[in-house]
Amino acid sequence: MLKRNAVAIAISSLFVASAVNAATIYKEENGDFLKLYGEVGVGGHIGANYNYGEFYTDQSFIDDSFATMGVKGKKDKIHYRLELDYERENWKYGTGDMVLAIDKVFLGYDILPNHYLEVGLADTAFDDYDKWGDFTFDTTVETGEAGDQDTTIKYEGYYFDVIKVGASYTYGGESSSGSELGDIVNGYLGYFGDSFSAVAGFEGRGGSDGLSKYGEQRLFGFGMRYALNDAIHLGVNAFYEEEDIALDDTTTDNTDPENVIKVYNDYQKQENKGALVSAKYIFTKQWEFTASYNYEEYEKWDRSSEVWDENEENNWGNSRTWGTLGVNYKPTRSSVITLEMNAGEAAQDAYAYARVYF
Repeated sequence: MLKRNAVAIAISSLFVASAVNAATIYKEENGDFLKLYGEVGVGGHIGANYNYGEFYTDQSFIDDSFATMGVKGKKDKIHYRLELDYERENWKYGTGDMVLAIDKVFLGYDILPNHYLEVGLADTAFDDYDKWGDFTFDTTVETGEAGDQDTTIKYEGYYFDVIKVGASYTYGGESSSGSELGDIVNGYLGYFGDSFSAVAGFEGRGGSDGLSKYGEQRLFGFGMRYALNDAIHLGVNAFYEEEDIALDDTTTDNTDPENVIKVYNDYQKQENKGALVSAKYIFTKQWEFTASYNYEEYEKWDRSSEVWDENEENNWGNSRTWGTLGVNYKPTRSSVITLEMNAGEAAQDAYAYARVYF
């Protein structure tokens, strides 16, 4: 659970808005182009439960407003992209403030037709597909892969028109709160047919060598979609993780109260797993209905485990289950209004959001 939920991936299952609605600044006959794109959204988590450890503060409503503006372009075989995000740090260990940050800045190169390299601050490879089998918006099982990372090199390629492969390497990765993760290797293999698609992903983390609580990690993920017909779509998503977390630390320098230096030790392996089944019903071009059933199990929740975290007291034991029902209304091709209701051991009662793309 190193990053906030990848809402953008869920939205991409509704429509690829940035590609459809980006404003073209120029486009040459040889294929070179420059486009401006972005999104503005307001909404948040309703009936949020702080004890679930997903939010920065104990409030019944957690604002989740968000905005993005970016430019992307191509010159011959070179691609480039700069993207700025304005978002609220509402996740665990976040500040709660609205902050402006560079989300992506990279250059890409077409090695061969259908084979591509990317270098810079970019999504790690599996980040694009870690929620592939989830049609819901924001309130479901989170795989917890590395997400966007600086100093990343990524390869993506297509084979036989239906197989896509991606792999990335990150030097000195960080969590969303800025904690050291160590080097990260990340990849996926996917099959994308007309009615059936499936993606399997992997992530390995080198660990922080005592600089943070995060040690080595191995993560496996899987997502699958199947279209019964044009209206009914089914999905499955799952992950299994082995993660070393430090149970102790030693202060080595506290002369600066705002920058206390610690060495983390006593790393213990924790096993975490989760899965969901989801469905989407396309009623009309404007209306969609979604549902999911979710299961999560984290070893630190287990009182009988050596790594039980007594600071994360809960009332669901070593695992939790919950359901989600949602409705998506798309008044235009470039906008969506979403409401999701939760039942069971969910971290909030509902999630409501509205976004407009340009």
